[in-house]
Amino acid sequence: MAQSMMLIEKCSHCVSWYDIETGAMQGRLALPDYPHEFVVDNDFRYAYVGHYGVQNSGIEGTDGRSVIVIDIRKQEIAHIYELGEHARPHGIGLDGEGRLYVLSEWTGHLLVKENPRAFDQGWDHITPTGGTKCHLFALTRNGRTAYSMNLTSGDVTVFNPYDKSVAPISIKTGEKPEGRCLREDAGILYTSQRISNTVAVIDTATMEIKRQFPTPDDPCRIYYDGKRNRLVTMNHFGGSFSVFDEATGEMLHEQKTPANPLALCIDDEAAYAYIAIDCEQVQRFNLDTFEVVQTFDTGKEPDVMVILPDGFSKHWENRA
Repeated sequence: MAQSMMLIEKCSHCVSWYDIETGAMQGRLALPDYPHEFVVDNDFRYAYVGHYGVQNSGIEGTDGRSVIVIDIRKQEIAHIYELGEHARPHGIGLDGEGRLYVLSEWTGHLLVKENPRAFDQGWDHITPTGGTKCHLFALTRNGRTAYSMNLTSGDVTVFNPYDKSVAPISIKTGEKPEGRCLREDAGILYTSQRISNTVAVIDTATMEIKRQFPTPDDPCRIYYDGKRNRLVTMNHFGGSFSVFDEATGEMLHEQKTPANPLALCIDDEAAYAYIAIDCEQVQRFNLDTFEVVQTFDTGKEPDVMVILPDGFSKHWENRA
């Protein structure tokens, strides 16, 4: 059965849905200006979108102060959670129990909503990260350990979102850490440093850097391909993605993209990766051969994406 993609189009100020086989649009929902990161719950009922409010981290502004809840089946806004002073929500995630976590880049705090389906207002826990310009985070399944990527303090801070009495621990990784990938069972956190052009491999038990290796220019995101034991970095200003052997850090492949890459996701079978590109396109490429097997057009500045389960479009295929 056909699968669908849910895709933020940041500079079109919307979220859209596409048939990933044909590229046909299946819906579009207008959002406040410059939505950005989002996360989908385990049963694909709701998506939680951070209203970042500016185009990128280098632009000033604090208009974004909310989390927008989208009913995916109805393609409608179900609720808006206000963040108050905690502006510029960027990193966003859910733990294994479905609790919602939102990172304020402006105040450097992680906010927790224990029941994000309550559709009320207020946050249950608000904890400082200990870093500055906190952009993204990784989270253990039980939600008790968070790792914040801090752009201007140049570190990863480790803290408990439920206990602000314990000071965060700082791990200096290099200039502008942004990408992150946590392999909790392996006890490894990978981070990518956009100015240092490195990947750091952190032992989460000792909280020490085990090794580092170089990357092409501007590795803004990092992903783990468990099927092949490889790492993939997306290199924004480098205009490419690159593939590394996890054990050695050796770069196995680098592939240029038609314009700067913006986001990437790997499908559940790790057969293909999808990459959003700053020329209003999404490309699908084979993770064995790196052949581009499909390209489809999108709105302006396609960004974070999620592949929905087979046949999910039945929920909206009869919409007028």
